[in-house]
This record gives sequence, C-alpha cells and structure tokens, in this order.
Amino acid sequence: MGFFQILKRLMKEDTCATLISILNFLPTIAGFSLQREKFDVKFWIIHTFLYSYVHIVGTVVYQMYDADGFIDSINSFFNNLEKAFDRVVRKELWDILPGYGINGQLMRAVQEDLKELLYYVQQNDDLVRDSGRFLDKQIKLLHKIKLIILACYVFHFVDAELTAVLAVSSYDAILLFLFCHITATFQLLNEDMIDFNHLADEYEANSEIESEVDARLKSLIIRHSFTLSTVKKLQGIYSTAVGIGFGLDAISMCLFFVLPIDVCLNFAPLIYHSFFVFFLYCYQGQRLTTASERFEMSVYCCGWEKIQVKHQKSILLMLMKAQKPVIIYAAGVVPIRLYTFASTMQSIYKFVAVFKL
Repeated sequence: MGFFQILKRLMKEDTCATLISILNFLPTIAGFSLQREKFDVKFWIIHTFLYSYVHIVGTVVYQMYDADGFIDSINSFFNNLEKAFDRVVRKELWDILPGYGINGQLMRAVQEDLKELLYYVQQNDDLVRDSGRFLDKQIKLLHKIKLIILACYVFHFVDAELTAVLAVSSYDAILLFLFCHITATFQLLNEDMIDFNHLADEYEANSEIESEVDARLKSLIIRHSFTLSTVKKLQGIYSTAVGIGFGLDAISMCLFFVLPIDVCLNFAPLIYHSFFVFFLYCYQGQRLTTASERFEMSVYCCGWEKIQVKHQKSILLMLMKAQKPVIIYAAGVVPIRLYTFASTMQSIYKFVAVFKL
C-alpha cells in the first residue's frame, strides 16, 4: 500500500487505532516513535546539518549584500553563528542530568508509561465496541477528536523551524488527544448509564433478564475503572510538564503586556501561541471534569432502587468512585480548568495595571 493510500485511509477511518497512528506519524519521521524502544538519530543528524548550512550560508550572504557597517556585520555574524552551532556541550549536559535524577532509565520508564497510557486508551475504545452500544456516537466523538488533532498540527506548522514543529506539535497533539478521548469515554459512560435506567425498568417488570443486568453492570464497572486508571496515568506523566508550561505561558503574557507596543508586536506569534495553548488546555480540562460530574449524576439516577441488592452494592461502589472529582493538576497543584485560566488572566491584568501606574 502506497503512502497516499495509507494517508487516505487514516483520514477516512475514525477509530482509536487510526488516531494513534496519526499521532505517531511525525514522531516516527523524527526518530522517536511512540511504539519503539530505541530512538533513530538519522533524522536529527540530517536536520542539524541542513540547519547549520542554512545559517552559515545566510550569514555569508548577509555579510556580502545587506550588512550595514562593521557593527552590524559583527552582530549578524555572531547571532547566526550561535543559531548554527548550539553552544551547549551535549556530553556535559548528559553528565549533569543524572545529578537531577534524569537518566536513560528514567526516560525509558516515561516511554513505557506513555505506551501503557495509550494501551488503556485503546482498551477503553475496544470495550465500547465490544458492548455494541452507542457506536454511532463513538464514531462521531472520534471524528471530532481527529479534527482537533489536525487543527493542532496546522496551528503549529505556522512555525518555520522544523525541530520545534515536530517536538512541540507532537507533544500538544498527544496531550489534547488524551484529554479529548478520556472526556469522550466519560460521555459514553454517561449515555450507557442513562440507558441502564431503562434496563432497570424492564427488570422490575421481568426479573428473568437478571443475567443481562449483571453483564451490563460488569461492563460499566470495568470501563469506569479503566478510565480512572487512564486519568491517574495521565496525571503522573504530564503533571510536571504542564505545570512548567503554564508557568512559562503566564510569564510570557505578563512581559508582553508590560513591554512597549512596538516591541510587543515582534513577539506577537509567541504570545498568541502561549495564550492559545493555555486556554485550550484549560478548556479541555474543564470538559473532562464536567463529563465526569455528569457521569456521577447518571450513576445516581440509573434506577438502582429497582434491581437486586447485590447489584445495588456494585453501583454504590461505582458511585463512591465517581463522586471523587476528576481534575487534572498542573505540577500537582494547579487545577487545569477554565477557572484557572480566568483567574490567571485576572492576575495578569492586575499586575500590568499596577506596573503601568
């Protein structure tokens, strides 16, 4: 099967496996596939060579045709030279990182955690398909997730620097996919729990369908447990990274509003990116929390009083778990939801108002 045929199939199908393949496309090209244990450095060698070549040639051409005087010539030479040759000595960097607890074993552990997280996501999707209920709604939700992922890639490809596009867009797209898929899972659980109320009505009129009630309830409990495990794994992997990102975004937006307007315009793309990503994370986090709260209400209103006591006990245990708010925390402290975005914007406004008085 050719490349364009594979691409056409990925764009046409709306399945969890297809979405993971789309997410894995750029990382595979870049040499850090989500499904492999080893990294491929060939891409980075080629990219480093081309990046250096462009800046060296750019420096020479600027010196020959556009440099305005000796000072401008010297500044442009060293600015481009710094971009062409990263002054960080990587060997020393790798020697320093173990002192902060970062080593090859830790990176492999994080990679294994991400694989396990994607496995949980795939299992949730398979369980919904195996149930045979709300498949049309599932396909619609997966299609919306695909559009969000593609929009994320288009947004990042405005950036001209290839390394940043590959690394940052892959990170943001995977995180948004996880947020959206967990939210979709809670929405499907909510629909299934509401439908369970009708099954409880039938059971009250005909107790011979006890096996069907038992099987449906078992499926719901397993899916809910897998979803909570996915949330816990997501929190463990991304909490620190999202916290650092939120801090940098807040600082960038503060500095943007403090600087003079002519200087601000030079940093407009950076601020636009920070604002957009900050809002999008908080919005998706809010959707996840809202979906889990709706599932809690549907569990309470599922008609548990019409079924046997042993089933009521199972629903009670599920309700106790559902009553714990599902909130993803940045750095384990800051809740990722719209209230955080609104309060941060308010704090930035107060800071800028006081600073410019």
